[in-house]
Amino acid sequence: MPGAGSVNRISSRPLYSTLAWAYDLIIAGPVSDRCDFVQSMATQRGVLPGSSILDAGCGTGSYSIELAKRGYAITGLDNSSELISLASAKAEKVAVTAIFQVGDILELPSRPIYDGILCRGVLNDIIGDPSRRQAFFSLARALHKNSILILDVREWTSSTLRKEREPVFERVVEVNEGILTFRAVTRLDKKTRRLCVAESYVLERGDAVRTVTEYDFVMQCWTPDELHSSLIDAGFGSVVYFGDYDSDCPAGSTDRIIAVASV
Repeated sequence: MPGAGSVNRISSRPLYSTLAWAYDLIIAGPVSDRCDFVQSMATQRGVLPGSSILDAGCGTGSYSIELAKRGYAITGLDNSSELISLASAKAEKVAVTAIFQVGDILELPSRPIYDGILCRGVLNDIIGDPSRRQAFFSLARALHKNSILILDVREWTSSTLRKEREPVFERVVEVNEGILTFRAVTRLDKKTRRLCVAESYVLERGDAVRTVTEYDFVMQCWTPDELHSSLIDAGFGSVVYFGDYDSDCPAGSTDRIIAVASV
């Protein structure tokens, strides 16, 4: 790679650790619109503002903060201490009350303490049984009766088609330190329904010093049948599916599955 600098290969995903400060620049999304959907689904199932909501895999807390602004009692959980620190700082900056904790969704409290759980994308990072099925039992145990679970996962068939067309994703952003180029190249492992992702982060400063951080990881997609059976076996019911955080977007129309269910 041209230019002076260094190449680092680290043991944890950079966006969750050394480059957590760039998380919101790379992982962007229409937070307010998606929270409109979350609040609408919660209201339909009687989970109103004032109810306790767990944001499981909260990242830097953007969704937690937005839902807290709408009156929900929010706990944000993530296994990255760096992301949790950023989430706490963001909430303090905008004077929003929310609790942020480092933790694992496979080890949630074994008693019901939440009226709702939002779990965005985290289940793709859990590889292989029995952990994938265990996650649903962990979520169910932590929920009161007549509560709500809203989650999203990558759907395997549509994700395959998309990544065959578009195996490379790149985003270039200007940061205080210079110019950050994020690049992810995805290879498909069709036998195991896994996405093998090679990420690189190139930070170029004005003095032409270039720092490259590389990291490889795996995500395992879901089939509709696997997702549905995992929900039902863990005791969830009244399950409905969408293709996005939009009630007018039918399941199967995108490479994501959004599931809404109750205990």
